[in-house]
Amino acid sequence: MDGGANDLMRGEGRGRDGAMELPRIGFLAPAPLTNGYTAARRFAAHFTGRVDGLAGFREVPLKTHAAIVQAAAAGEIEYGVIAVENTLDGIIVESIRELERLFETETVKRPYICWEELLPIRHLLISRTGKFGDVRRIASHASALRQCSRFLGAVQQARPEIEFTQALSTGDGVEQALGDEGVAAMASPEAMERHEPELREVALGEAMASGELKWDDAAWLTDVRGGLTRFWILGPQPMPPMRGARVRVTQRDQLAQITGTEDHDLQKTCYLLNLADKPGSVHRALGAFASRQINVACVYPYPRLGRQFEYLYFVEIEGHAADPLVAEAEDEINGGAAGRPERERNCILLGSYPNTALLQRHGMHREEFRRGHYPQGMVCLLYTSDA
Repeated sequence: MDGGANDLMRGEGRGRDGAMELPRIGFLAPAPLTNGYTAARRFAAHFTGRVDGLAGFREVPLKTHAAIVQAAAAGEIEYGVIAVENTLDGIIVESIRELERLFETETVKRPYICWEELLPIRHLLISRTGKFGDVRRIASHASALRQCSRFLGAVQQARPEIEFTQALSTGDGVEQALGDEGVAAMASPEAMERHEPELREVALGEAMASGELKWDDAAWLTDVRGGLTRFWILGPQPMPPMRGARVRVTQRDQLAQITGTEDHDLQKTCYLLNLADKPGSVHRALGAFASRQINVACVYPYPRLGRQFEYLYFVEIEGHAADPLVAEAEDEINGGAAGRPERERNCILLGSYPNTALLQRHGMHREEFRRGHYPQGMVCLLYTSDA
């Protein structure tokens, strides 16, 4: 973000002795074995302007995404890193559910989405012996197991006795593998590197060559290559507006021929739509954005607790909440009821943050954004597994 805008997001306080305390940042435990920790490192680098930016925070590893949201809402941490979506498995339900629960009761203070990071999805099967024949159980986060469903199906055909168990995180699966040579963790390459030579990659190629395991490529376990996980960082307020956030991008067809240009925004905003269960209510709400040429990037329904088959909607739009047209659309959806308690409004602001999906698609803007918002010396900072 521009200039001293970081100061608007600061979460430091002063201790009893008057000394400045470091802001606390929560992420999925155990550190440093989870992608949540990696996302925290990237945000911290942006926040502090230093490659070792996480040294400027107090690390608070937590067991679940729900616990991270709860800690941010309770003021136990200033910033919280939660996975919200991946391109192979969809929405991370435990994160979305806990964000919705922030509005079950009225609160004086709550966190906002203030930043977003993307990380690639790549899993390895790692164990203490590295032998496929020694594996009795595969442990990983539920989302990682779903992302590798085809591979696990092939494993089940080859070795029906192998169990698949859900861990609290991919890092938790690694810790289980460290304690039991019969357990193989499905985790990131960084997790294996962290624990070499205690853990090694399971020799899937040998099992494939012998005909024991029928699988496509020993180096890739996910159902589809090129997947990404999206992380939201929760903070005390939304990301401030950026100068020059509107960009023009070139559109191309499948043959790479230029078909035209479109204007997009380098920032996004997420709202929770709390609409009446009436004909046309969703259409009218989305129409408030469409009539102002505001692109709606995502609409995700979430069951309304206590009411069967009624829904709330998480809606992501291009632009910042402070943009005049975006603010107009929010006011229109709220129908002049902006003065009502937040949880009773039709349109509730969850936060504004970088448009990482746009940055992922357009390298020129991605590089410019990286230079402007991250410290020099961070190699391949965005959208790769190197941090």
